[in-house]
Amino acid sequence: MDSVESHREFISKHSLDGITLLSDTDGSVAKLYDAYHRLFGVAGRVYFLIDSDRRIIYQKKQRIFPLKDQTETLMKQIDEHIQ
Repeated sequence: MDSVESHREFISKHSLDGITLLSDTDGSVAKLYDAYHRLFGVAGRVYFLIDSDRRIIYQKKQRIFPLKDQTETLMKQIDEHIQ
Protein backbone atom coordinates (compact mmCIF):
# COMPACT_ATOMS: atom_id res chain seq x y z
CA MET A 1 0.00 0.00 0.00
CA ASP A 2 3.05 2.22 -0.41
CA SER A 3 2.84 5.33 -2.56
CA VAL A 4 3.91 5.65 -6.17
CA GLU A 5 6.71 7.97 -5.06
CA SER A 6 7.96 5.41 -2.52
CA HIS A 7 8.12 2.79 -5.26
CA ARG A 8 9.93 5.19 -7.62
CA GLU A 9 12.56 5.79 -4.95
CA PHE A 10 12.99 2.03 -4.37
CA ILE A 11 13.36 1.38 -8.12
CA SER A 12 15.87 4.21 -8.46
CA LYS A 13 17.86 3.24 -5.36
CA HIS A 14 18.26 -0.35 -6.56
CA SER A 15 18.61 0.40 -10.31
CA LEU A 16 15.55 -1.67 -11.17
CA ASP A 17 14.61 0.08 -14.40
CA GLY A 18 12.18 -1.99 -16.44
CA ILE A 19 10.14 -3.47 -13.59
CA THR A 20 6.81 -2.29 -12.24
CA LEU A 21 5.81 -2.10 -8.59
CA LEU A 22 2.14 -1.86 -7.69
CA SER A 23 0.99 1.07 -5.59
CA ASP A 24 -2.19 -0.04 -3.82
CA THR A 25 -2.93 2.97 -1.64
CA ASP A 26 -6.59 2.04 -1.09
CA GLY A 27 -5.81 -1.60 -0.22
CA SER A 28 -8.12 -3.09 -2.85
CA VAL A 29 -5.44 -5.40 -4.30
CA ALA A 30 -4.17 -6.31 -0.82
CA LYS A 31 -7.67 -7.53 0.00
CA LEU A 32 -7.82 -9.63 -3.18
CA TYR A 33 -4.54 -11.37 -2.27
CA ASP A 34 -5.46 -11.88 1.39
CA ALA A 35 -2.76 -9.42 2.44
CA TYR A 36 -5.00 -6.86 4.13
CA HIS A 37 -4.88 -6.84 7.92
CA ARG A 38 -8.43 -5.94 8.95
CA LEU A 39 -7.60 -5.19 12.57
CA PHE A 40 -4.92 -2.59 11.76
CA GLY A 41 -6.27 -1.41 8.39
CA VAL A 42 -2.94 -1.96 6.64
CA ALA A 43 -1.48 -4.51 4.27
CA GLY A 44 0.60 -7.21 5.82
CA ARG A 45 4.02 -7.91 4.43
CA VAL A 46 3.17 -10.17 1.54
CA TYR A 47 5.66 -10.34 -1.30
CA PHE A 48 4.81 -11.39 -4.84
CA LEU A 49 6.83 -11.41 -8.02
CA ILE A 50 4.58 -11.62 -11.06
CA ASP A 51 6.05 -12.32 -14.49
CA SER A 52 5.06 -10.76 -17.80
CA ASP A 53 2.52 -13.58 -18.33
CA ARG A 54 0.86 -12.51 -15.06
CA ARG A 55 1.93 -15.68 -13.24
CA ILE A 56 3.02 -15.51 -9.61
CA ILE A 57 6.61 -16.75 -9.68
CA TYR A 58 7.49 -15.99 -6.05
CA GLN A 59 5.32 -15.50 -2.99
CA LYS A 60 6.09 -15.01 0.67
CA LYS A 61 3.55 -14.06 3.34
CA GLN A 62 4.90 -12.45 6.48
CA ARG A 63 1.73 -10.67 7.60
CA ILE A 64 2.74 -7.65 9.70
CA PHE A 65 6.47 -8.14 10.18
CA PRO A 66 8.81 -7.71 7.20
CA LEU A 67 11.17 -10.36 5.96
CA LYS A 68 14.55 -10.34 7.60
CA ASP A 69 16.80 -8.46 5.16
CA GLN A 70 13.74 -7.88 2.98
CA THR A 71 15.46 -5.83 0.29
CA GLU A 72 18.28 -8.33 -0.14
CA THR A 73 15.83 -11.25 -0.12
CA LEU A 74 13.64 -9.66 -2.78
CA MET A 75 16.59 -8.58 -4.91
CA LYS A 76 17.88 -12.16 -4.85
CA GLN A 77 14.48 -13.46 -5.97
CA ILE A 78 14.27 -10.85 -8.71
CA ASP A 79 17.75 -11.81 -9.93
CA GLU A 80 16.81 -15.51 -9.93
CA HIS A 81 13.48 -15.07 -11.73
CA ILE A 82 13.88 -12.08 -14.03
CA GLN A 83 16.25 -12.39 -16.95
